[in-house]
Amino acid sequence: MSQNNSAKTVTTKAPQRPDIDPFAERDSALSPVERHLGLIKAMVIIMAVLIFAALAVIIVTIYSRLFGVDATQNVQAHELMIPFDSQVTAASLSEKGYLLLLLEDATGQQLWQVDPAGKVQRKTRVVRSP
Repeated sequence: MSQNNSAKTVTTKAPQRPDIDPFAERDSALSPVERHLGLIKAMVIIMAVLIFAALAVIIVTIYSRLFGVDATQNVQAHELMIPFDSQVTAASLSEKGYLLLLLEDATGQQLWQVDPAGKVQRKTRVVRSP
């Protein structure tokens, strides 16, 4: 009987925790990207909507500046005809936009009340007594 008492070399592996062992299978554990995939998708959709909204604002702003209404078109010009021999000696503007003009001619003075549209509303003649 021949017995060999020499030690055998056997490779053994010490038991390790699954979160430390890189070769352990992780069926139930997901990566952080996989865990938050729904949130990431929602953020991507929201960012896409914001980008399109910003582009729309930029395009509308450029269009309105190129083809917009000129500010000088809002200026209103009115022509008021006063008698040839009269001259305006005083003018006053009210809070509501009415204009009060004092005109003077050879026969006396006149008060004209002009509305904001440029139409004479009332004429009052002040005549000198003889």
